[in-house]
Parts: sequence; structure tokens; C-alpha cells
Amino acid sequence: LIMFECIHCHKNIATDPIGTKHRNHCPFCLWSKHLDLKKPGDRLANCGGEMKPLKFSFKASQELLIVHQCQICQKISQNRIAGDDSESELVKLIKQSDFDASQQKAALTQLFGNNYSGNPLNNIPDLG
Repeated sequence: LIMFECIHCHKNIATDPIGTKHRNHCPFCLWSKHLDLKKPGDRLANCGGEMKPLKFSFKASQELLIVHQCQICQKISQNRIAGDDSESELVKLIKQSDFDASQQKAALTQLFGNNYSGNPLNNIPDLG
């Protein structure tokens, strides 16, 4: 098992995430390190800056992606969610996203299944 330290929260992280081929963000705080240049996993970027999770976006296939921005060079990238990502951090990111009610519900359904009804963000316990 290969581990690395998060550039932001400094927790130790395993490199074998659930649900994606390339670990590109911390499952605890969702921050990333600017490593990839043109495609996920290429590790060709020289910047190495902290990448802040800004919001979610939907891919054309309606897959939910985390939008990160490098705090040094300002590059924007979109990354897949991993199965071990913090639920409370994911919910915080949904609240930061520019989603209408139907998009919020679609995001929550992708993340948590059909366990939430009505106003989906009100049905989630205050996680932080």
C-alpha cells in the first residue's frame, strides 16, 4: 500500500481510491496538488500548487465532478469523486455549487442514492 501526505490537511492518504483510477485529491478535505498537465494521471505539471475544491459541475454524461483551481497558476481542472471522499465535505461542496434545486437533488442522488426527499439539502444533518 502506497501512501502520501495531503498538501492541505496533512493527513496520510492511500493511493488506491475507490471509484477512480487516479487518486487526485484528498478524501478528507477534497484539496488536491497540481500534478497533472493534460490528462488525469499524466503527472507532467511542474507547478505543484495546492488545488482548492471550488464546486461541483456535471459532465455531459451527467457524472458529478469536483472543480479544482490551483492556488499558484490558477489552472482549473475537473476530477472524479472517489468512493472514500468525506460525505460532509461533499455536502459542503454541493452547497457552494451554482445548482438549482433539481441539480442539487441529482447531485445528492449520485452521491447518496435515493435516501433524501423534499429539499435535499435540508434533509442532510448539519455535518460541519
